[in-house]
Amino acid sequence: MEKLTTVQQSLLKKMWNEHLRVKLIWAGFDEEEVMGLACEDLMASYAEVMANPRPAVGPAIDPELEKEKLAFERQKCEAEQKRLKAEREDKKRAEEFERQKWKAEQKRLQENKRREEDLERPSIKDG
Repeated sequence: MEKLTTVQQSLLKKMWNEHLRVKLIWAGFDEEEVMGLACEDLMASYAEVMANPRPAVGPAIDPELEKEKLAFERQKCEAEQKRLKAEREDKKRAEEFERQKWKAEQKRLQENKRREEDLERPSIKDG
């Protein structure tokens, strides 16, 4: 406790026992051991951790598993890209089909109008 600054000592004294236990477990202490410590021992242990910090112990990462996860995510992304591309192509084909249909309808209407005009015009023979 003497290795800590007065600010650190003050903060340590204000910590609840449960908070100290969690911090010690995260620092790598055995959970059962930490749970059996009295208040004074919790503060002394955590004071030691604060004075001599070491990297926190985290879950072990399996590189092979991480590679498999990454490969799976890549495959998902590629499949999604293919699906989106297929949707865009389908939409483009549908739009082209509608455009061709509209053009054919316009052509049919023009031909009908021309026929009607031809029928309404007096022919030279009628004159």
